[in-house]
Parts: sequence; structure tokens; C-alpha cells
Amino acid sequence: MTTHPFCYRHRPDLKEVRTETSSHENLYKELALLPTGDQQSIAKAWNTFSSAPAAQRRLILQGLLSTCCTSQLSFLATSIEPLLRIDFTSILPTEICIKIFSYLDAQSLCAACQVSQKWKAIADDDILWHRMCQQHIDKKCHKCGWGLPLLQKRRIIRLENNHEDSQHNTTMIVRKRSHDELTTPSSPPPTPKRADRKPWKQVYSERLVVERNWRKHRHTTRRLQQPEGVLCLQYCDAQNILITAGSLDGTATVWDLETGKVLRVLKGHSRSIRALQFDDTKLVTASMDHTLKIWNYHTGQCIRTLEGHTDGVVHLHFDSRILTSGSADGTVKIWNFETGQCFALTGHTDKVTHTQIYQHNKVVSASVDGTMRLWDLDTRSCLRVFRGHMGPVQVAIPGCLQQQEVIMSASLDRTIRIWSMETGKCIRTLLGHTDGVTTLAYDKLRLVSGSLDGTVKLWDVASGLPMYSLEEGDETAKSITSVKLSDAKVVSASHRGEIAIFDFSKVPPTTSPTTTTV
Repeated sequence: MTTHPFCYRHRPDLKEVRTETSSHENLYKELALLPTGDQQSIAKAWNTFSSAPAAQRRLILQGLLSTCCTSQLSFLATSIEPLLRIDFTSILPTEICIKIFSYLDAQSLCAACQVSQKWKAIADDDILWHRMCQQHIDKKCHKCGWGLPLLQKRRIIRLENNHEDSQHNTTMIVRKRSHDELTTPSSPPPTPKRADRKPWKQVYSERLVVERNWRKHRHTTRRLQQPEGVLCLQYCDAQNILITAGSLDGTATVWDLETGKVLRVLKGHSRSIRALQFDDTKLVTASMDHTLKIWNYHTGQCIRTLEGHTDGVVHLHFDSRILTSGSADGTVKIWNFETGQCFALTGHTDKVTHTQIYQHNKVVSASVDGTMRLWDLDTRSCLRVFRGHMGPVQVAIPGCLQQQEVIMSASLDRTIRIWSMETGKCIRTLLGHTDGVTTLAYDKLRLVSGSLDGTVKLWDVASGLPMYSLEEGDETAKSITSVKLSDAKVVSASHRGEIAIFDFSKVPPTTSPTTTTV
């Protein structure tokens, strides 16, 4: 650090941070009110002191202090305290200032912005707000106990409108069975860095608004109606796409999520579709006609049909490499996207209601037999059986809770249970529904459930308590058949065909917090 011959208060390069200018002006105004002789004597004393070397200054001050009475010493004490304050941002390197500011929370950083332009420049630094985002987004902060929802990447999806191009692309998919086209990851690739990307403070601010809406139960609600019941759905904010299925005619409906208009209807199954999943390029459906179908949902063309189950296919899940399906025949099948070949995992004694891939080489399944199973795909064996539910298990979702691998399950016994994947024991039971729980959705911050009692509940997984209900049961007892969750939305569907979209990002300014009994 550069050594200066001046003290902090008199350094020429720090004149902009000196705050006693107005005090000097007042001092000379008071001096001007005195007789000329007194003015000259006092001015001479000031000049003598200012021109004296440091040792003599100290001696002069000691002499003055020895002649001061108590009231004058008290005046000195109150006057000196503010003069001793130092703005560390003016004398320390920026890197050290940023390190000091990094110990502040978001509210304190915003307050620091109001101190001065120098403080604002440091408090708004992208490094600080990037760290703040890392600390809170998509996880609960260990300091404050709450987290911000993860912002799903908004990407421009360009669909080919030219019929010939679309037909050509589909033909290439069918002919080559290209791994890149048929097995793209279910999560979108990272968005390329742009020169005009948002500052991290703005990202944090936008996520904070959504988080507060989640906490205070503030959202807008839109409803769509399908002629027949909806058994399954999935949506994608990036593409503004919602796909639903469940009608007896075996069709799947592609909706524009923003406008609520039907874009196309996919026809091919002979019985109702019980499960579906899509990514950027393909849709996979599972039907009670014993088959699974792979679709180009942008054009509506069925690319491939997978046959192998001997009864209706109830659920499916895929990642970038494989597809897993659960059937009423009691088996879990693992399919290879490239070859279409599969092998079966057997062990359940009744219908398999849910399957989900975990860490690429494991699968979790749930069954009407009241158990869940954890399977190893490398050895094709069952690693653990989870028992405890008193009724059919409808959903089993693997995840991580408080740095522990867990499975969250929902059953027709009206409970939601959280299990330790390592020990197989139930570590928490969530109570609140008055009828069987049919569907779950989970991210790192919250759990949403739907039930035969017609309610959609939002849960605090850490405490095991329901936060509030998004949808209340009514006298017609509509059954919730599916719920999906994203950073700012919950979408639910019922057996009556009603689709409810709860949006926590688009809240009117006049909307007041609502309270719902759970």
C-alpha cells in the first residue's frame, strides 16, 4: 500500500470524503463576529498550531487540555468522536472492501448503497450478488433459513413452420434413430453467455419477489378445461408448452401455456394415456393399451412404438440414456432408446404405479402392494424394499433433504412419508389430507401434493407441516390426479378435466396476501 505524508483527514487525494467543510465555514462566521483584535489573536494561534511540527502540536494540545475545565473537556469529547470516524472504502483496496461487504446480508447491502456513491459502487458489485444468489437460490440458506426459487432458463425455441422441413426432420429421426435427436437431456442445455446479461443483483431481486409470493400465498390463477378427465400432464415454461392426457380416446393434447389454446392433438393409442414426459425434441407416452409411444410433438407424428408389457403401462420416466416404465403387470422395464430393447425388474406383487431414474444407474419404483423398491441397474437387482404405508403407494420420488438421500412417497392411506434411502426407515410422516394422496411434485425448496379430497397442498418439508392449500376440496369432491411444480408455477389437474395454473411470478400490485386454512 502506498505511504502518504499526510494523515487521513488531510490527504489531498481524499478531499471528496472530508465532511467538515461546513464546520469550517461556521467557525469563520463566528470568528468574524468578534472584535478585530480578538480575530487577529485567534487567527494567529490557529496559524501557529497548524505550522508547528507534530511534536510541538502535541505539546500545545497538552497545555491547552491542562487549562480546560470540565465543561470544555466534555465539549471536546463530543466534538472529537465524529472527527475520528474513517471511511475505510477510501483507504483500503477495492478487493478488501468487497471482502468486508461480503459479510453483509442482502438488506444491509441495500442500506450500504445509500451511504455514498463509493459505497454504492462496492455494494452493487456483481461478485457480492453472485455470492448472494449462490447462497440462496435453489437451496435454503443456513444463516436465514429460506431460499429463492431457481430461475428456469428462458430460451428462444424456434419451431420450423415449413411443412417440408418438418417432414424431412421427422424422416431423418425415424431413419437414423439418432442418439442426439431421440435422447436429448430432459433438462435444457445451459444458455450461452450474452453480453447483455442481467446483473446478479437484478437476478436476486426478481427471485426475491417470487420467493415472497410463495411465502405469502400470492399468485394468479388461470383455469383450462379439457372435455374429459386429465390423468397426467407436464409443462415447460421455456417453450410455453403444456401437454395433458387421460381421456378414454387415448389422445394427448398440446396446449399453449400462455394463451390456453390447443395447438394439436396427438392420436395413436387405443386406450387412455396414464403417463407422459417430454423434453425439447420428443414426447413419450404410456398407455393402458400396453404400449409406450415416442412422438415428435412439434408435428404430431408418432416416431416409434415400444411393446413389451403384458398389461397397461401406468408410469414412465426417462433421462438422456434410458427409459423406465412401470406396468399393471407388476414389472419395471428399462428401455434402451437407441435399440428399443429392454429388460425387466421383477419383485413387486401388484401393479407398479410409479418409476423414476436416480443418479443414472438406479431406479425407484412404487406399487399397489404398499412398498417401494430401490433398484440397481448395473446388477439388475433390488437394493432395498421400503415398507410402512398402509395402502397402495402412488408416487415415490428420490431426492436430497438436508444433505441426506431420501425418497418421498404418497399413498392412498392419506399420508406422505419421507424415507432414508440409506437405512430404508421412515424419518417423517406428513399428515393433512383427508383422503388418499395421488400425486406429488418436489424441488429443493418445497413439496406439493394432490389428493382425492380435491386439495392441492404446499408443504414445508423441513418441519413436516402444510404451509397452505392452493386448491380446496368442494362438495363435488373432484380428485386431483396430477401436479407439477416449477420455479414460479404449480399446475394441477383433476379427473373432471379442470387444469389450474397457479403463477407466483405474475401477481397484480394490488393483490393482498391470502390466507387459506389447511
